[in-house]
Amino acid sequence: MWSTLKTPIFLFIYLNSLLFTVSFAQKKSVYLIEVVQKKRTIIYVKNDTDSDKSVFLKINPIGYRKSAQKPIIKNIPANSKIQMTILIPLTDQESSYTYNLIVNEQLENISAKRKKQKPN
Repeated sequence: MWSTLKTPIFLFIYLNSLLFTVSFAQKKSVYLIEVVQKKRTIIYVKNDTDSDKSVFLKINPIGYRKSAQKPIIKNIPANSKIQMTILIPLTDQESSYTYNLIVNEQLENISAKRKKQKPN
């Protein structure tokens, strides 16, 4: 009797823990917001955490001006929304885009000192 009772209890506990894990894994604390206007699309990044985040945004546009291709690195303060870029579509073309958003805990500054070498 105990072995037949163990299987449903084990299954119930397993499914509850899986559901609990998936629900927390789905929550995104830093995400992209798109505001579509008549002749432009404004891209924001929103940070819902209690700490500052550093983001790298690379947009791959189709049918937008060339300036939309530049990668963007910015610090996003805690609980705020920052404008990242404005996409302006080209006339008489269908426009769409994909993006890569990479979120880091903090911005790492890299300093490189170059020494000029004197020819001998």
